[in-house]
Amino acid sequence: MNSPEYRESVCGSLYNTGNSVRLRRALEKKKVNLAFAGGSITKGWDGKGYLSENYTDYITGYLTGRYPDTEFVSSNLSTESANSFIGLSITDKVIGETGPDIVFIEYAVNNECGHEHIVSYESLVKRMLSLPSAPAVILVFLINKSLYTSQGYMKRIGMHYDLTSVSVADTMKNMLENGFEWEKYSDDVIHPNIWGHRFIADCVINALEKSCSDTCKTEYTVPDPVFSLDYRDYHTVESTDSSVRADGFENFSCPEYGEYFSSGLRYINGHRDASVKFEGEFRTLFAAYIHDKTDRFSDADILIDGHKKAVLQGTSIYGWGNVNLRNVFSFETSGRHQVELRVRDPKKEFILIEFGIS
Repeated sequence: MNSPEYRESVCGSLYNTGNSVRLRRALEKKKVNLAFAGGSITKGWDGKGYLSENYTDYITGYLTGRYPDTEFVSSNLSTESANSFIGLSITDKVIGETGPDIVFIEYAVNNECGHEHIVSYESLVKRMLSLPSAPAVILVFLINKSLYTSQGYMKRIGMHYDLTSVSVADTMKNMLENGFEWEKYSDDVIHPNIWGHRFIADCVINALEKSCSDTCKTEYTVPDPVFSLDYRDYHTVESTDSSVRADGFENFSCPEYGEYFSSGLRYINGHRDASVKFEGEFRTLFAAYIHDKTDRFSDADILIDGHKKAVLQGTSIYGWGNVNLRNVFSFETSGRHQVELRVRDPKKEFILIEFGIS
C-alpha cells in the first residue's frame, strides 16, 4: 500500500477540495463528533459478515493520531440497503443528539439516478449543512463491480455546495482499466473487503489532508439549491406516534432491520378489515415497509383523503426482506390530509415500519 502506484490511485480519487473553513474549524475543537451516513458498506459489511474494523474506523483512527489532544467521537448512522431516502429518516431520528462537527455521506451505489433520489440526496446534504453544529460535509462516491455509481448528480451537488468530494469510483474505474482485479477490492460485487476498506479510508484521508492544507479564509455560506430541496423537512411518523391508529396490526419489534428501524406494525394474518391511519400536515407522503423477492408479503394500498394514490409492493425483485422507504405521493402544496393503509391479501404478511412526511 506504500507503492507509488497505490499513492497515485489514492490521490486520483480527490474530486473537489472544497471550502475547508468548516473542516479546519472543527479540527480546532477539543472534542469532535464524527457522523458517517451510508449503506451496508459504511456499516462495515463485507458480503459475509461485519468487519471488526471498516473505513470509518480507519478514518477515526487517523484523526485521533493526527490530533492527539482532541477527542473524536464517531457515530455510524448507516444501515443495510440504505439510500438517501433512508438517510433522511435516520437523520430526522438521531442527528440532533449526534450534533456532528464533520459528516461523511456515502450513497452512490444504493441511490438511483432518477429525480426522486436526486431530490432526496440534495435535501439530505442541505439538511446536514444547516444543522446548528454547522458541520463540514464530506461526500464519498463508491462503485460496484458492474461499474454502477450514481455519482454524476452527486458530483454536481458537491461542486455547487463547494464540498470536499472523494470519487473512489473514478479512481477504481481507472485502476480496473489498467489491469487491477476487482477481487482484490471486494469478495462479492459490491462490498469492499479489508483491503478495500483500507483503500477507501486512504482516499478520504488524502482528501482531508488536502482540504486542511488549504488556507483560504473565505467564510462558508450555504448556497441556494441546484436541483430541489423538497424533502429537506422530512419528518418521521412512527407507529408509536399518537396520531397513528392501527386496526388489525400489532406492535412489532424487528431489530433485524437495523437499530434505526427496529419497531413497526405487523399485520395480523386473516384480519380482513385491517388498516393503519393517521392525519397530518404535509406536501409529500413517504412510507417505509418490508419487501422481498418471494411472495411472502402482500401489497398494500395507500389512500389519501379517501382516494387511492399508490400501491406498496410487498414483492419486488430488488427486495430481500429489507426496509424499503419510498415517496408515496406529492401534492402541489402542503395541506392537512388523512392517510390510510389497507392490506390487499389477508393471507399474507405485511410489515409497516413508519410513515414520513415533508
